[in-house]
Amino acid sequence: MRTTPRGCLAVCRGRVLTSIAVIAVIAAFVATSAVAVPADAATPSRLGAGVTVEQQGKATGIAFDLGRSDEARFVHEIRWMSSSPAPGVELLSGEFHDPNVLPNWTVTIQAPTVSPFDGSVEYKEVGDSAWARRTEASLSSGGFSARADTLRWPRYLDDPRGVMGVRVRVGQFQTQAAAASEATALTAAGFNPLVEWEGFDPQQTPDAELLHAVIVDPRAFSGHIVATHGSIVASRETVATQSQQLGALAGVNGGFFTIDSSVADVAGVPTGLGVYGGKLEALSNDTRADLVLDGRRPARIENLHASAQLRDGSGVASIFGVNREPGSNEDCGVPGFAPTSAPRQGVICTGANDLVLLTPEFGVALPAGPGLQVTLDAHGRVLALGARGGSLSPGESAVQAIGTDADWVSSHVRLGDLVTVSEQLREPSGAKFPLDEQTSIVSAAPILLRDGRVAIDAVREGVFDPRDLYDYGFSAERHGRTIAGVDREGRLILVTVDGVPGVSSGLTLSEEAELMRTLGAVDAMNLDGGGSTTFVVGGTTINHPSDPTGARAIGDSIEVVPW
Repeated sequence: MRTTPRGCLAVCRGRVLTSIAVIAVIAAFVATSAVAVPADAATPSRLGAGVTVEQQGKATGIAFDLGRSDEARFVHEIRWMSSSPAPGVELLSGEFHDPNVLPNWTVTIQAPTVSPFDGSVEYKEVGDSAWARRTEASLSSGGFSARADTLRWPRYLDDPRGVMGVRVRVGQFQTQAAAASEATALTAAGFNPLVEWEGFDPQQTPDAELLHAVIVDPRAFSGHIVATHGSIVASRETVATQSQQLGALAGVNGGFFTIDSSVADVAGVPTGLGVYGGKLEALSNDTRADLVLDGRRPARIENLHASAQLRDGSGVASIFGVNREPGSNEDCGVPGFAPTSAPRQGVICTGANDLVLLTPEFGVALPAGPGLQVTLDAHGRVLALGARGGSLSPGESAVQAIGTDADWVSSHVRLGDLVTVSEQLREPSGAKFPLDEQTSIVSAAPILLRDGRVAIDAVREGVFDPRDLYDYGFSAERHGRTIAGVDREGRLILVTVDGVPGVSSGLTLSEEAELMRTLGAVDAMNLDGGGSTTFVVGGTTINHPSDPTGARAIGDSIEVVPW
């Protein structure tokens, strides 16, 4: 099942804040911060190669180039403004403009295809050359002016090489409304059109980019970096709200979260690994990218695997999920689920058998439906055994089971029994990964950099599938992005890039990787993006969220919090 798109819906809203206004917000915050330091305390020379930084409007120079990639060379031309609200914390605002690039709205003709999972008819943005020739001929006979472009695979670590297919488009329009009108005519003529903004195409340099970054040195910062989900896991709040609750200097959105309306009972719950205050609040969906924050210690980017078990006196059963709807998981990655047990971005996978733990932090009414529910007190004593639903009292947890897992619970667990829930977190090597109350983890995908090298494993981490190009744009096209990286000195680098037509084009995964190299990162990963991309300074959102309604309510966020 396809989920609601996360990204910008290609609605051009113009500049919500001018660059001058954004700088003014940052300057006002720096000036009023209780831990503010002089602006000249910023040290742009510590940034990565190929970066231009300005302090108080004065350029401080360009460092040497580092492995420049021709297809993403524009990231080396971004100009940054720098300020410091506290020792060990550097705020950057970046801009790129190319006046020679003037993207338009256009209409892409989608090619029919078949889902590799269930055989259903889908449509994709590219077809083979024979389809392209037939489509161009049909368009021409219908009075439409068409053009065809050959697209190549993105060149990740694990995707094919060479030609991906041929894209057919009709027209170039100044407004989205004009393109939509042409799409209506194309639909009436029997085609399957898709209105798109050319600025999101990676085949040309973007017209504009607006970026924000915060770089935190844990050795110099008197505070900590933490991932938070607020007090309730099954909820959504804006980054600004979560930042204000903690009194953070800066914050960005975090990992992938449950957003589809079909699983509204668990809205906001991470779709992958989630740890807050040392507590496991969501299981990993396979081994996707994880940002590990550990108090004042350097951040790390890992590929961790979490598991859990329910034990009573006579047996043990695997727990397949934490704080989610039994039998359903957005972004997949659950053993035994269909159409795949691997991670799969933007798809809801389902299963008839499931065992799910609901923790005291779940915070809302428990999911109702077929199956069995066991309610536990803080010590693991069974308080109730019956139908799914209801709510938890403080300190209580619950286990919900369906299918054969419900049969196991029914035959093993009795009222008054003492049961235990055990949890493990492991590295790819199998080594245990310890947690303490300072540990927080957010999960997204994919990895971008490993040891300074581009290491995009988009296929393995489920954000790109060469067999199914229905939604290839998530990785291969430009979108609003939020990115995390760590440099060789252990500093955490958090970056947002807006993705709004006519304002900022966003980045592809490959462009993200090159950007993070210019900022000095040796390890980096993609966080949630699109309409979720948010950058907050002093409790105020300063970037351009792409949702028409403004800043999106998200699941978790990453906050830079002073003591």
